[in-house]
Amino acid sequence: MKVPLSLIAASLLLAACSGPVPRPDSGLQAPPAWHSPNTAAAQQDNRQWWTRFGSPELERLIEQARLGSHDLAAAMARVRQAQATAVVAGAPLLPELKGALNASRQKLLRGNGYSQLDANSSNKAVDYFDASLSASYEVDFWGGRRAARDSAVESLRASEFDQATVELTLLSGVANSYTQVLSLGEQSRIAELNLANAQSVLRLVQTRYDSGSATALELAQQKSLVAAQQRQLPLVQQQAENARITLAALLGQPVQSLDLGQQAFAQLTWPSIDAGVPSDLLSRRPDIASAEARLAAAQADVRVARAAMLPTVTLSASLGSGANTASDILRSPFYNLTSALAAPIFNAGRLSAERDKARA
Repeated sequence: MKVPLSLIAASLLLAACSGPVPRPDSGLQAPPAWHSPNTAAAQQDNRQWWTRFGSPELERLIEQARLGSHDLAAAMARVRQAQATAVVAGAPLLPELKGALNASRQKLLRGNGYSQLDANSSNKAVDYFDASLSASYEVDFWGGRRAARDSAVESLRASEFDQATVELTLLSGVANSYTQVLSLGEQSRIAELNLANAQSVLRLVQTRYDSGSATALELAQQKSLVAAQQRQLPLVQQQAENARITLAALLGQPVQSLDLGQQAFAQLTWPSIDAGVPSDLLSRRPDIASAEARLAAAQADVRVARAAMLPTVTLSASLGSGANTASDILRSPFYNLTSALAAPIFNAGRLSAERDKARA
């Protein structure tokens, strides 16, 4: 048993030498400060940034969007897929263990039987029972299995960052559309006041013109101003309606059932923009983090493609027992140890093409 044990130990040591894939370096150096001078201290990133507007209605809409968005639900499902893929990719790093229990009956229907048939004319039915426990393990000499696991883990991180990107895009769209609805509503109210004031002044100018104290030019200018205000009001009202439709689409509900409450635009609290350096902003952008994770996964895929071109060593062990009756199934145990070395010889350039594909 010394030779098999030595082979197993050497295989495990070589497999342990394959380290994880190093993180990629973009080679870009972020500047130490913004181009515009800003000496304010950087504040910590607020994950729930929408609470800083001081709007309970906005918080309600944000929560409604998070629960009802199909895009966000799909992104969360892709994260769960990536989690399962990471588990699948990491499973080959450990030995695979299988158990089996079989029972069979072989019966001769007629004749005397033949050499490949256990039954014969004197014993027409033969029963057989066996139980087995087997373990197999492919030695990760070249780090291909570990690289596949690392690629799946980085892909999982990329999926999580993609989910954060979808969520950030959705919630910022809701906040932007909500503030636009309030702002355009305020603009519509001001436009109505401006129109009413212009019409009131027009009546005054008309009275003065009728009494001879105002010129025709003054009357025409005031009529032009009223006409301009009359044209402006429907445009602002249409923009406000478009913002409501956009907000309803983000919330996944008909615009007819959209309830925005009674909050006024002036009641919003506008948060100050946090100061910092560009590198802080880059670290907070999930789309950049997702791209970095996908680059790391691609580098791991290159190692996987390279390892596929090299020989593989498989170790397997099995323990079993069999009998002609179920009660004696454990009375004749046996074991079997095997090892196999397989190397690709000819595959019409498929493996090298897979490596080139991973590199590209």
